[in-house]
Amino acid sequence: MQQSVNFSPAADFYDKTRGGEQRGRRIAPAIAERTDPDKLLLDAGMGTGVVALALKESGRSVVGIDLSHAMLTKAVARIGPAVANASLTQLPFGDATFDQAYSVWVLHVVGDQRRGLAEVARVLRPGGRYVVVPGMILFDDQPVSRIMEEIQRRTSEADDRAGKIVPIAEQVGLKAVEVGELEAAVHEHTPAQIADGLEQRMLFHLWAVDDAVFDEKVAPLVQELRALPEPDAPVVRRTRRQVVVFEKQG
Repeated sequence: MQQSVNFSPAADFYDKTRGGEQRGRRIAPAIAERTDPDKLLLDAGMGTGVVALALKESGRSVVGIDLSHAMLTKAVARIGPAVANASLTQLPFGDATFDQAYSVWVLHVVGDQRRGLAEVARVLRPGGRYVVVPGMILFDDQPVSRIMEEIQRRTSEADDRAGKIVPIAEQVGLKAVEVGELEAAVHEHTPAQIADGLEQRMLFHLWAVDDAVFDEKVAPLVQELRALPEPDAPVVRRTRRQVVVFEKQG
């Protein structure tokens, strides 16, 4: 079984390369409109706290956990000390503690997805709600996007899209009550910029890829990016993510 990914190596550059607080404010409404504004929220895998900050700015009460101490240091600076350094697969809370929880871009880096989902189910009260924004991306049909999708397929071990996690969640008492999509995000980069980022291992699922595997699975696709027509011309792409809402069965 794969290990959960600890994002501590990315703590100093994560926000700069992932959109930071602006990205958090773009995602937070999807959580807010699917949860009760008067009840405490558990951010199960809060990272640097950008989503939690946006929710707190709208008047919500949030506590959170994350596996990475370095990422939590950034979160504390944003939302204060209502955080715990813990894994999704071993939550430091008693049974039936929360009415609602959410995870944004988390389950694709959890080594044991079933155990992580079971832990969320354990700490939720019957009827409690768990909102998930998967980390795995749904790509458009741009040539650049097709190459990026193939890289994701070759190097990501844990698919957390609805088709994968819904059956697992049902085994641990979480029923899917909504499977939808968020508004597409727009990106503008040149193929050469994307190729540079891949060679610098900016994607989390390339951190643990050794050089031999990178040369075999990724390098040929990097060369395809560089070989596209006008590799220095910006390309506008639209990527989509799902949103899945679970309720704990009582």
